[in-house]
Amino acid sequence: MPEPRSSGPDADERDAAPAPEPEVARTPAAALNLAQQAESARQTGNTGRAEQQLERALRIAPRDAGLWHQMAVLRLDQQRFQQAERLAARSLQMAGAGDRDLALRNWRVMLEAREAQGDARGAEEAREAIRRLEAEIV
Repeated sequence: MPEPRSSGPDADERDAAPAPEPEVARTPAAALNLAQQAESARQTGNTGRAEQQLERALRIAPRDAGLWHQMAVLRLDQQRFQQAERLAARSLQMAGAGDRDLALRNWRVMLEAREAQGDARGAEEAREAIRRLEAEIV
């Protein structure tokens, strides 16, 4: 049988207290190192090496939204536009509302991928999301 709920000011304060925000897990140093190596490889045009390094990093830290974004950018470079869009959307979902800068970067990847695929409606949706986010950041 459930206990009777207490009343009074202390009970109201407990009920009104916001739930603590979930802790953001830190990305292990090994994954960050691999991500840096991947970015260096990507910038020199070695997309195969970049892909390998990012895949390893994602095995270590599969919930890191930044790594998913980095993979989306790589797919964009490789002109694998559908994958780039999907990965950017995954990163956006994982990052949540708290990281507006990452959200903005993800929407820019999605915009470019959608434009490359001839998806005018999707591109306009991305442009609108970018406008909203830029207005919030300023």
